[in-house]
Amino acid sequence: MSEAFDVIVIGGGVTGAGVARDCAMRGLRTLLLERGKPGLATTGNSTHLIHGGLRYLLYDRLTTHTTCWDSGHIVRIARPLLRRLPILWPVYDGHTHGLETVETLLEVYDGFQRMKEGKPHLRLSAEQTLKLVPGLRAQGLRGAVAFDEWWVDPVALVEANLESARRHGASVRADTPVTALLRSVGRVDGVVAGDHEIRAAVTINAAGPWVDRVAGLAGARIPLRLQKGAHLRYDAQLVPMGLLLEAEDGDRYVFVVPSPQGTLVGPTDLPAGSDPDRLKASEEEARYLLASVRRYLPEFPQRYDALTIGARPILGQAGSEKLLSREYEVFDHARRDGLEGFLTIGGGKMSDFRVMAQAATNLACAKLGRPNACLTFRETLDGKPAQDIRAFPQPSAAVKRFLRRHPRLRELHALAYMAAAFARHIGRRAMGEGAPASAEQLKTYYDETAA
Repeated sequence: MSEAFDVIVIGGGVTGAGVARDCAMRGLRTLLLERGKPGLATTGNSTHLIHGGLRYLLYDRLTTHTTCWDSGHIVRIARPLLRRLPILWPVYDGHTHGLETVETLLEVYDGFQRMKEGKPHLRLSAEQTLKLVPGLRAQGLRGAVAFDEWWVDPVALVEANLESARRHGASVRADTPVTALLRSVGRVDGVVAGDHEIRAAVTINAAGPWVDRVAGLAGARIPLRLQKGAHLRYDAQLVPMGLLLEAEDGDRYVFVVPSPQGTLVGPTDLPAGSDPDRLKASEEEARYLLASVRRYLPEFPQRYDALTIGARPILGQAGSEKLLSREYEVFDHARRDGLEGFLTIGGGKMSDFRVMAQAATNLACAKLGRPNACLTFRETLDGKPAQDIRAFPQPSAAVKRFLRRHPRLRELHALAYMAAAFARHIGRRAMGEGAPASAEQLKTYYDETAA
């Protein structure tokens, strides 16, 4: 039995769902194939945040820029699925970054926050910090800064994208693994799924950590450097607001994320090997997360309800784990491997899935000779006209590509901006600017139900 489509999308995580929606909205006959249940692999095992990547400002500024830019579009099209989450970053004696450095980082982030409807940060004294989170360790506490990100149920986000894709004519098939690619001389003609041959003018590989495996079905390779992220999951809400805590080793930070679904603690960031199907969280990772939280919250429960694990599909690059860029790239296998009709979208994050889908669909439309404009930012996921967004510039694609190949230059580029911002910050502090907020002011500031 043979079928034919304009585009086949392989992978039902948030990236694949976004690609299917974009293709369908441009009038392409689209089929998405997912080997399991959509959204339950990498996407579902994320930290559940649409966030700009605050830590990337220290070594990958343009990824923060891109992610915040697209997060603004995601907020507009998926607002009913999102909740504003205030996050407190407490700073203690002996931390890697002192309070002035941390606030400088947040001052820089404020400039990107407005792209995604985030609020400027607040600074709090140690006394007011303890009023907000009474269980925090008081000894050595210097104060805190507060900022906000967007919490989302990632599986619901995938489902909403797929439902939108269906409304625009796409077909979606779960529990349908792709076992082979249909090949002719110099091109990919579609896929084999079960005992079905399904043909398409363009096949888009959006399989996340599995993109290299899918590319391998055509004799191609996508260099990946998989990093695994584990989370502790508690069924109860254990903290009154989000927390960002310096981990016990001082090298990373751990989120504590309360939500209607309970509380997540994580993630870790460790090499994951080459096979995402063999991913496994260790007891050492659980111990690391617990120790990192309990050094600040001594009464935090040691018994958790689940230990989850996911792989970050980071594009292959040199450098240490903490300097890895989360940039995405669309691979044209015609140019790269002599295989027409085959594209791969790799890298990236949930927080920029829409622009990743746009980039992949732009190239698919060019291949098809159908230069239809992207519409995904003009309509909400539930089918209503999206509100206009203030125009913000995107970073230069050429500069991003160059800096991704040169991680030390990328870090120096980010640190140069931070050094200038720190000088401005110290000047403002010397002038007496930046009075701390109270706990009551913070609660009102982030209360979206207030008039």
